[in-house]
Amino acid sequence: MKAMILAAGLGTRLRPLTNTTPKALILVNGRPLIVYSLKLLKKHGITEVLINLHHLGELIQKELGDGRKFGMKISYSWEPKVMGTGGGVKKGEPFFEGKTFLVLNSDILIDVNFKNLVNFHRRKKGLATMVVRPREKDSPHTPIVVGRGGKILGIGNENPGKGENMIYTGAQVLEPHFLRYLPENQESCIIRQGYQPAIVAGEKIFGFPYEGYWNDLGTLESYRRAEHDLIQGRVKLSFV
Repeated sequence: MKAMILAAGLGTRLRPLTNTTPKALILVNGRPLIVYSLKLLKKHGITEVLINLHHLGELIQKELGDGRKFGMKISYSWEPKVMGTGGGVKKGEPFFEGKTFLVLNSDILIDVNFKNLVNFHRRKKGLATMVVRPREKDSPHTPIVVGRGGKILGIGNENPGKGENMIYTGAQVLEPHFLRYLPENQESCIIRQGYQPAIVAGEKIFGFPYEGYWNDLGTLESYRRAEHDLIQGRVKLSFV
């Protein structure tokens, strides 16, 4: 199976760190952030990866190269204009060769078992599976309402009467025909232009429950928390 890592973002919430360093290369306990994603994929047997690039992308490509030093094969998708999470994945469509594929954000630290995730996805026979975790009260993250059997009932509105409120972690498995919901050659959001229309159309979308370590390093606060967790040994990642 192939995977895509989304790394084209501007990292505006992490400025000034990202003024001269792309978010994917910010050091977390001595390692570039994106290397954690590569190591996790490699642990679960995924060695062919596409990375989309925009802001300071040449630095990412120089650091990672063709992937041989990680025992992987890395390809790149350059975006002269940022395409968003949906547009970036849509642009990478030829790379997936019409097969099931994984996508994850480059700014997350997670220790999900991709083999279990893919097995869950195949058993459910859905269009897509999002890795989700419980949503804390007053969380700023968009609610993902997950019903019986893991089926996602809605995104964006809390609905405790029909399902459990979860949040999306930034990792997912997609079937190739999910991409038909995303517009060609334009910026789009994978949630607003992909998942939400697919749910309205009656597609089977599932949430894979995950309760292990997760950190979205989108802000300076979360970045400092991740550094503290790893340096102090509060968290042990199975792939490091």
